[in-house]
Amino acid sequence: MAAMDVLVDRMLRRPSGVLARRWWRDMKSHHDIFRDALAALRPVSDDHVIEIGCGGGTFASWMLRSGCRVTAVDHSADMVALTRRNNAEAVAAGRLAVATASAGELPFPAGKFSAAVMTNVFFFLDAAPVVAELVRVLAPGGRVVVHTLAADRPAAVVPRPVVRRMRLYSDDELAGLFETAGFTSVSVGRVGGGSFQLVTAIRGDIEH
Repeated sequence: MAAMDVLVDRMLRRPSGVLARRWWRDMKSHHDIFRDALAALRPVSDDHVIEIGCGGGTFASWMLRSGCRVTAVDHSADMVALTRRNNAEAVAAGRLAVATASAGELPFPAGKFSAAVMTNVFFFLDAAPVVAELVRVLAPGGRVVVHTLAADRPAAVVPRPVVRRMRLYSDDELAGLFETAGFTSVSVGRVGGGSFQLVTAIRGDIEH
């Protein structure tokens, strides 16, 4: 693996080490992304939201302001520890649970969550099994929001070495992934000047 690929993996795909922990403590450069995702998700106090790819826990803290409960997962142990540390009061109060887990094999029972959200992570994952897991862990009628990078605009916002490690999809391909898995009311919009896709969908009433 090229040295640049190793750096991308350690800083972005599976953040680890001192530099990654500092980088992800509060990603201010991602705040516009977080605002777009939060506006689409609209969490309420009755929600139990699963966030996949929680990074440093900034977006989890934003969701918690609504009064909802959040379960945050990441496959990086460093990011899990950082999320817990940055949201220690919510963890102590039982409003935030944080776990090390793979997006394609979530350690939760079927139908546990009322909503799911992913920001800045979907493009690093094998999409089909991840979307299938979203269907499994969401209750019927549960909603999902995914903020990801559009395939036709990567060079506008992301350096080429990072794009090389991503899996990007057209709007139609994204919609097809969610519809095939069993989501309804699937919408793929553009935000961030058209460079990003914002997927919203509802889990249909289907068998697990």
